[in-house]
Amino acid sequence: MAGEFPNPQTAASEYEQQLRRATKTPASAQPRLDLILLGLGEDGHTASLFPGAAILQDRQRMIAVTQSPKDPPTRLTMTLGVINRASVILFLVVGAGKAGIVRAILDPKTEAERQLPAALVAPDEGRLVWLLDQAAAAELPKDR
Repeated sequence: MAGEFPNPQTAASEYEQQLRRATKTPASAQPRLDLILLGLGEDGHTASLFPGAAILQDRQRMIAVTQSPKDPPTRLTMTLGVINRASVILFLVVGAGKAGIVRAILDPKTEAERQLPAALVAPDEGRLVWLLDQAAAAELPKDR
């Protein structure tokens, strides 16, 4: 993705076309990727999908321009429609600073926790894998 491109809408469109060509996906369909590797922000964001963003509801676009509360403010991201079609989605999370949000996503207590962007990553048919170090897993129930 050319996130630094002067016109982010053009960059999003060009990357979508590249992705369609690489996966031989027609304009009427979403691609099915083999693997998507994701990180996790302390606010529950992933892939530049931030809490409360309207793009979380979009299942039509593949690539979108988003606004971040952190620098850089304008970003490109894959949408949940593409992410959730992947064969394997792998989260890699490390550090004690992520323990609270890992617990919120993997053992949610409230509707707000269930609506965090990373919690909305739920493969349609694929596998969801979380790789956590001990510090990131510290607040999970012991039976997990």
